[in-house]
Amino acid sequence: MKKSVVMIPTVLATLTLGVAGCGTNTASGSGNSSTTSLQSSVSTTHQTASTSQATTSQTVTQSFPITLTDGAGHKVTIARRPQRIASTTEGTDEILTALVPKKDIVLVTSYADDPQYSNVTALVKGIPTIQNLNAEQVIAARPDLVLTATYAKQSVVHQIEQVGIPTYEFNDFNSIASIERNIEIVGKLVGQEAKAVKLVSTMQSQLKNVENAVRDQKKVTVLDYSSYGYAAGSSTTVNNIIVDAGGINAAAKLNGWQQISDEEIVKLNPNVIIDASDDKGFVHKILSNPALVDVSAVKNHRVYRVNSADLTSVSQYITRGVRDVAKVLYPNVKIGNE
Repeated sequence: MKKSVVMIPTVLATLTLGVAGCGTNTASGSGNSSTTSLQSSVSTTHQTASTSQATTSQTVTQSFPITLTDGAGHKVTIARRPQRIASTTEGTDEILTALVPKKDIVLVTSYADDPQYSNVTALVKGIPTIQNLNAEQVIAARPDLVLTATYAKQSVVHQIEQVGIPTYEFNDFNSIASIERNIEIVGKLVGQEAKAVKLVSTMQSQLKNVENAVRDQKKVTVLDYSSYGYAAGSSTTVNNIIVDAGGINAAAKLNGWQQISDEEIVKLNPNVIIDASDDKGFVHKILSNPALVDVSAVKNHRVYRVNSADLTSVSQYITRGVRDVAKVLYPNVKIGNE
């Protein structure tokens, strides 16, 4: 879920490549002998498009088989608890590390192994990585479950499904609530519902701790802006991060990620400007831009780089992004590390 196209902002790029470049062309998906045995135990069938991720069974149970409807509207049936899971989004990389033992993960994205973007580098060490989603590499890993996203190239997903490997596609990464739902879905898929519920509960406690810490602070307006020229509006995880950190998103009237001009930044006049830490020239560019000298954040030198792995997270670690942003918004408030 990280950058592949330098013209888009960090978090948008995170979503584009968290599927480890699902849109790339792939090798032929003709099955080999190591995968054909899976066909007797798992099946994936399609139904007419429905973009919801509602499950077909709402019972809280660890038993298999289970059938869930994924974000692409496909019914995914899993015959038994998966023990060879391939993750092709960085969000599911991080979620899986909290729910299943390392031995049950056979593939993660290359970003999971990069400390600039990942919170789980130590936990995935030694697990094979995938950079661009391709059927050949996924099938060769002999998974009994593949986790991907709806923006993956559908011909590649179909190749994987054709050899009998259940493949679940996620379609919503735009809020903390959607991330919590994704965690609970992964918990169902891997037979670890109780762990998933506990993980979500921990996230909510962490968010509550930040809320309580900043409750009495005068709210400041915040603009998440990158050197690529994009700002985070509503319907983004960064909007949630800013609000849960006790701030007001100065760009909330924008929908999603939108490119904005210097003139628009002046009109927004944010108290604070933030961006992900991997955007190396960001602070210097903002502070040295003569068109922005009258912007409150620039005048008061309140322009910050926030840890990329936290700010762009679409897993349980998004709560660290909330914590990090709260600390720069309200530096005099004591906020714990977890």
